[in-house]
Amino acid sequence: MGKYRITRFKRAYIEITSSCNLHCSFCQETLRPPHFMSYEEFRHVIQEIKPYTGFIYLHVKGEPLLHPELEKILLLCRQEDIQVNITTNGTLLLKRLPILLKYPVHQINVSLHSADDNDCINMDTYYIDVFKACQELLDNTDTEISLRLWTTTNAQGLFGKKNLIVKPHLYINVQSPFQWPDPDNDYYEPRGFCMGLRTHIAVLCDGTVVPCCLDGNGNISLGNIFNTPMEDILNSKRAVDFYKGFNSHMAVEELCRHCSFKERFDKNWKR
Repeated sequence: MGKYRITRFKRAYIEITSSCNLHCSFCQETLRPPHFMSYEEFRHVIQEIKPYTGFIYLHVKGEPLLHPELEKILLLCRQEDIQVNITTNGTLLLKRLPILLKYPVHQINVSLHSADDNDCINMDTYYIDVFKACQELLDNTDTEISLRLWTTTNAQGLFGKKNLIVKPHLYINVQSPFQWPDPDNDYYEPRGFCMGLRTHIAVLCDGTVVPCCLDGNGNISLGNIFNTPMEDILNSKRAVDFYKGFNSHMAVEELCRHCSFKERFDKNWKR
């Protein structure tokens, strides 16, 4: 079969662990067994995705700051000239601060909405620790910090803005909650558009490659990066059909038909 033209992705999501120290109601349950990607596996992933992007997010499911080899992972990214974004619930931010100061990342997204969703969190201590870590990062690095409040229903933003600049490199981002795609949910729409395989791609901690970060349970497996080259994965029949389907504003995958998030990419597809 013919190949479609491969362009560099704006970002690749790499899930270095599916384990998390919290259980949040707004986060879709991870059906896969808990797993940590080894440093050698991560290095392999970087070598495979480097021709396609220079920007990674340590995120899909799990809490990346739990990873015992985080320092080696960030060092490798620096050596390979890979920009890094981290999404975290913030509980380990102060504990992992020495590593984040030694190997600063491009941006840290802190999901503050995790705090009031877990009884195990002491709210006072949590916010003190998060803000102390953020201040240290702002004082000593160029890391951008986005404090997320993503459970505000029908959010109009703060002072009319969804992304409010508090001061240089520090932002507050407000979003309404969204429904995770799931073949068993009530939403169903075969039409629409998605930026998966256009601007981004994701690699789960077991090496499964999926089109986007919302496929946290690996429903749309395009192949496994540990035993199949990325080029072959991107040119597999399933990947090409996914890509071409959205060219016609049609979701060929069942999971995508149950994903309302695609409406955010294309406001004009409904008839």
